[in-house]
Amino acid sequence: MANETIRMFDCDGHVIESMPEFAQYADPSIKRLALGHKAVSRSPFPSLDGIHWHNNTRVEADSQHKRTNASEHRMGSAEDWQAFLDKTGIEETVLFTSYGLGVGLLRDLEYSVSLCRAYNDYVADRYRRVNSRLHPMALIPMQDPKVAADELRRAVKELDLPGAMVPATGLLMGADLGHPWHWPVYEAAADLDCVLGVHGGSNRDLGLDTFMAPGSSQTLHHPLALIVACVSMTYHGVFDRYPKLRVAFLEGGSAWVVLMLDRMERNREQFSVFHDWPIHDYLTRGSILVGCEGNDPSLAYLVGRVGPEPFAYSSDYPHEVDLPAAQHEIKETLDSPALTMSQKAAIMGGNARRFFKIGGLAPLG
Repeated sequence: MANETIRMFDCDGHVIESMPEFAQYADPSIKRLALGHKAVSRSPFPSLDGIHWHNNTRVEADSQHKRTNASEHRMGSAEDWQAFLDKTGIEETVLFTSYGLGVGLLRDLEYSVSLCRAYNDYVADRYRRVNSRLHPMALIPMQDPKVAADELRRAVKELDLPGAMVPATGLLMGADLGHPWHWPVYEAAADLDCVLGVHGGSNRDLGLDTFMAPGSSQTLHHPLALIVACVSMTYHGVFDRYPKLRVAFLEGGSAWVVLMLDRMERNREQFSVFHDWPIHDYLTRGSILVGCEGNDPSLAYLVGRVGPEPFAYSSDYPHEVDLPAAQHEIKETLDSPALTMSQKAAIMGGNARRFFKIGGLAPLG
């Protein structure tokens, strides 16, 4: 099957921030960190667990790996992304931060607000305004949900961003994402008719802090964080309280949905008095989107179980894949005998385009 037969849309690519560029949008306190003033820091953003930087042997090993980016431009820049879209046949992409995935770990509210505003101004100017096919998601200071709601409104209304990332872990108060503490953000997103993207990032607060073997935490922390977030939001009634709310769960593949469905259905059988949440409805009516690489081994099973509506292709470029790897995953999905052509069209483009309301498709529900 040729790529041109399906309108492809990427629901989860990544900005690679240039600190010198970012510094131009920041106030002096953040600018000096971004520019490495007196070697205070390598970045104004926290590392993903708030404690460790990449270990030296891993960095050295990664540097030996030969990757092929989409262009000669800076990896993850707007220009590199334009080339990636052109060479893969993907029409448009939603872009999430790289350095800012741990933004929920910050504890200084004034700093968090300033950092998020600077990031949003930066990506609006250096990505969104460079090419209309690039749709960067905002960062919002979830440390104070009312302030976060205000920044979400600014990002959507003034900067033309499609919504905001919500860190899956590391949030202030230790409050899970279904907790009423966060509801002002959900109310604002529903009113704005924009998307919130719960994105895997930090491995804090997941019981993985003592994992020492390389890759052990990586195996679990993205999908584990997503299942905790989705179950919390479901059981706390967030999707019923805000029926217009649309939440994407990203960076954890699709297999976690199998575990969630199995356990929730088991609980319904055994403890029905505590379980009246129609998770299948949330998945099929357009409340929830699940990012996947397209060729996830569990995907065909899940499509047979709940339908293709909740699932959408995510490239993750330029994080775990380079251009040839992304092209291979796309071809593998398009050639798969386990999915019909209409299912492939939905997963590779239609579902995300409809969910983000980009490209003219009517929303579900």
